[in-house]
Amino acid sequence: MLAGLAVLLAACGEPSPSTSNVFPTDTPSPSATVLSPQNLKPMIHGLIDRDGPPAKTYVGPITAFVVNVTWSQLQPSASGPLAENNPIDQAILAARALGNGVGVKIRLLTGIDAPAWVKALDGGPVSVYSTLDHVGGTIGRFWTPDFGRAYDDLWGKLAARYDAVPEVREITASRCMTVFAETFLRDTTDPTTVSNLLAAGFSATADQSCIQQEIADGTVWKQTRIGVAFNPYQEILPGGVVRVDEGFTEAMMQYCRTELRAQCVLENNSIRWPPLDSAYTEMYAAMQALGAPISFQTAAGARIGSLAQTLTWAAGVGADAVELPQGYESIPIATLAGATRALELNPT
Repeated sequence: MLAGLAVLLAACGEPSPSTSNVFPTDTPSPSATVLSPQNLKPMIHGLIDRDGPPAKTYVGPITAFVVNVTWSQLQPSASGPLAENNPIDQAILAARALGNGVGVKIRLLTGIDAPAWVKALDGGPVSVYSTLDHVGGTIGRFWTPDFGRAYDDLWGKLAARYDAVPEVREITASRCMTVFAETFLRDTTDPTTVSNLLAAGFSATADQSCIQQEIADGTVWKQTRIGVAFNPYQEILPGGVVRVDEGFTEAMMQYCRTELRAQCVLENNSIRWPPLDSAYTEMYAAMQALGAPISFQTAAGARIGSLAQTLTWAAGVGADAVELPQGYESIPIATLAGATRALELNPT
């Protein structure tokens, strides 16, 4: 438990794949419209393409898209400048070309997608593996101070460059991720991953501090929403004992809203029909009680069940936005438009 928290501070989630997006090639500059630091940009409201800009015919029902961008793409050299014409720059241009106020959500991928110089800090890389989608790789020691300083350097440079860009509506907090941009998951179904983390000096205390710090880092951004993907927390204890601590997840949701207020977007990347139960039921109820802004990503196509019922459920628990699975284009545009209208009826 983290000291100083008055509230009691988890079950696998879904991946946010590190796919490459193809965008225009010019580097954009911020729009001439400079937003007041006291005012947040509008949050994303409606349906989101999770893999890049949608076809123009889907603009309207689709109100935003995700740019999946890796730390390696953004900062290949140690503490260096942001790469020019990186995927975020390209996404901004793509959003402007689509028009109609289409927004961009930055999914920052660290973990296995961090550059080699980051993974080398404080003892070198650690091997991890997700049994859910049979994906693995090596990560840096994200719970250490040196890693935290490197992440803060990147985070600050991103804020300086993109916070005033109107198209950039949200960025995900992801310092403490392993395989997917869901920082409450520790791949505990793989015993080797658990053993590797502990051997590298990982502890639940350091991990929980990391998660709290990545949320607090959101204050560097003044106009842009901060998305945090919550799951029932997978706690790793000495000796390789693992357990689910949904109470810690709820405490961090409370902390996020206390620290960032309306800037904090409560998220989960695992929604499906029927919904996940047990600790997820408690977590979703806590999200609903805390209220907007809430945003979800659906499970992958093979696990989602009924997309229509999933979207109806999301609107019913107060979601403001939902990231669609791949292949959503097979659904009639009118059906997608109806789902967006249902989401837009929820408060922001």
